[in-house]
Amino acid sequence: MNPSQQKWTDGARALADMLAAYGDDKRSSLAMLVLQRFAMPQAYVTVVGETSTGKSSLINALMEKALLPVSATPTTGVVTHIVCRNDVEPRFFAIYRDATQEAIDYDRFCAQSIDPGDDILRLQVRAKPGAPGHVGMHVFDTPGYNAVLSKHEEVLTTFLPQSDVIVFTAGYRTGFGQSDQDLCEAVAAATAHDTNIPVVLAINRAPDGCGFNDKRVAEIVRLTEDGLKRKISVQIIHSTNRAAADGPLQRRTMDAQALWDEVRVHAFAPAVLEATQRRLQKTLFDIVDDAYAALEREEAGLSANADQYAAIRRAVELADGARAQSHREIDQTMRRLEAALPDLVDKLAAAAMQRVEADIMSSNKWLGYADCAQWIAGHCLPFEVRGIGRAIEDHLAVEIDALNQRLEEIANTTIAALDKTVALQGEDPVYKFAKSLSATLAQRLTGSAVNSMLRGMGGVGGAAAGAGNFVKSMVARVGRLFGTRFSREVYNQIGRIFTKKCSNGSMSPSW
Repeated sequence: MNPSQQKWTDGARALADMLAAYGDDKRSSLAMLVLQRFAMPQAYVTVVGETSTGKSSLINALMEKALLPVSATPTTGVVTHIVCRNDVEPRFFAIYRDATQEAIDYDRFCAQSIDPGDDILRLQVRAKPGAPGHVGMHVFDTPGYNAVLSKHEEVLTTFLPQSDVIVFTAGYRTGFGQSDQDLCEAVAAATAHDTNIPVVLAINRAPDGCGFNDKRVAEIVRLTEDGLKRKISVQIIHSTNRAAADGPLQRRTMDAQALWDEVRVHAFAPAVLEATQRRLQKTLFDIVDDAYAALEREEAGLSANADQYAAIRRAVELADGARAQSHREIDQTMRRLEAALPDLVDKLAAAAMQRVEADIMSSNKWLGYADCAQWIAGHCLPFEVRGIGRAIEDHLAVEIDALNQRLEEIANTTIAALDKTVALQGEDPVYKFAKSLSATLAQRLTGSAVNSMLRGMGGVGGAAAGAGNFVKSMVARVGRLFGTRFSREVYNQIGRIFTKKCSNGSMSPSW
């Protein structure tokens, strides 16, 4: 650790201790998290790919032990977080949706990997990787794309956008299909805010002797880069099966060392570490500013006389009124969407069916029913469904932008009213309190403005994931703005309502 890093580490520790001594457990915990990140550089790697492309096998190769279950059928039914650390023995945990966790044994871990149940948010493994240089990596093994789209939108909204490296797996034998194309588009949209996030394409289970001049390899690389709209690095992982001279196939240990060495180089690159340091430093300053503002308000309240205390109460009422008004705006937007989206989807679905029918009736190229059905299932309907999703996203984006403007107007009006209170009261406890509250609101408003919320927070997963995440983000934004924390169940319930309405209920296409 260089002197500059040591200085920031010492500062984070001192801040955490000071806040803890003052009784500010919330901010002290945040400072401790920053301290841990300063003390141990960490990297976050998300592994994505269609079902049965060998994602879990690649991670087992990283750990040099069979930690994750693998088979010919899908085995990852939940996001699994692999923490690479120096633990002597692997430990397994279930992370529940109520934010609690439970240590579990390996047999239960394997069973819940396949069938996790509704109450499990994700699983976690803490274990020692095969190479010491990989300590500090956090690897997220994800389900196949269709499962991600329907049940695990956090992969698209959280893990991918915040990843230091993304590993995109494709099967050599299966080639690059429609699901791979859809996943590429999802990754591109989720990382559009930072196209410098490295993507490593792992072409898995390639035959011995297969290199970059192989036609199928070249095709997978070309289609992946077209879908991602960026250049990528490529690793070819050869099959673990080898034909014996006079018997059945023999299995051998997967060699993915080159893949994970490259991931480590990307994840711990000096530029990445420097950017992380800057973010951590800014977080420390934000904690200090927020704590200082809260202390100012508390001090002002303690030193105020009766009249001044009444004025402070009026300032608090202004903030409470703005928060209530913001909740009403969110509720009205939700009601408008609930009323408008079913009709919109019905119209879009009807228009799509008319186009499909016209294409079928006007074509003279069908060789029979099977040929026509394959074209409809493999090309026509997926194309139309994506078009419907984009149209719904556009509709939601308009509502989101309008809601964002109304929330900003509420906050700005509140800030102006608080500033007026400051001007009227002068240099006294009321001035300190109102000035602090005004500055805090302004800072939170600037830091949490909504820009293309649907596409940034869930539209990459389709309209269903986007609608749920959009509303959850709106509620979270009001919470940040006015210093309110909502329970996990509030967010989950909102997300479930909108995702269900868009994907299963009255908002789903009739076919």
